[in-house]
Amino acid sequence: MNHTVNNDTGGFEKMRQESLLLAPQDACNLCNGNEAILVLELPPHRLVRCRQCGLVFVVPRPLLADAIKIYDEAYFTGQGPLGYKPDENYLGDESRLELFVERMLSIERYRKPPGVMVDVGCASGFSLRAARDRGWDCLGVDVSEFAVNFARERYNLNVFRGTLPDALLPGESVDVVTMWDLIEHVPDARRECVETNRILRPGGLLALATPDADFPDPDPGSREPAKAAFWQADPGEHLQYFSPATICRLLHETGFHVVNLMSFGVGDRRMGSMEVYAIKTQRILPPA
Repeated sequence: MNHTVNNDTGGFEKMRQESLLLAPQDACNLCNGNEAILVLELPPHRLVRCRQCGLVFVVPRPLLADAIKIYDEAYFTGQGPLGYKPDENYLGDESRLELFVERMLSIERYRKPPGVMVDVGCASGFSLRAARDRGWDCLGVDVSEFAVNFARERYNLNVFRGTLPDALLPGESVDVVTMWDLIEHVPDARRECVETNRILRPGGLLALATPDADFPDPDPGSREPAKAAFWQADPGEHLQYFSPATICRLLHETGFHVVNLMSFGVGDRRMGSMEVYAIKTQRILPPA
């Protein structure tokens, strides 16, 4: 396993050090700790760092029903306050497909087709297209009605609208689960990982990408003052911010062994993010 660890803590030295006592519904999703340190305030949001495990997250934590409302057509087309920018052309940028082909090659170091792959947070279907072309039997899952309809109508993809638990997939029926830029968006990341464990066959693979909370700011001079303490802050849609240490802890506690973790630097389109590949090693049952 390899990863880049950020030793530059200058931003966090500016944080207020007094503890905040969190409401029970806002307790840390990783360790259930209820004490945190303020990272920054971006009204109406606050980002805090758990005193016990170091996970950075948004408080108050939104309800799932409210979080889902973000992902409408405007989010993907650059017409809304959140999501992709108008000049990004997310839906039509075929160069993104190359990235997902590259990711499939990484997946196939551990699991090769044929097999069943579920892509959670599939959006318009780039990952599903890359997997389908390589012989995988694919299912996409996404909460966005717009994205699901786009993936079905434009690319004839098999996509379920809802969350992964909503899909009610049979236990131990899936070979690979992918979560590309998904886990930071969900209010309960632990629940996602437990459900992933349930549906994966023994030895199945979970592959995910998420921002690396430890990655140093590549250009502090250009940062807006409100984000000086934490340049990755995007609290309108990113609810949890994992470091290599905290993502590995989450996966270990939900029955996975991390076999590869890569953090991407300046010059890569994934700059400031990490990709994690983990094998299911233990069966973890969902809470009763």
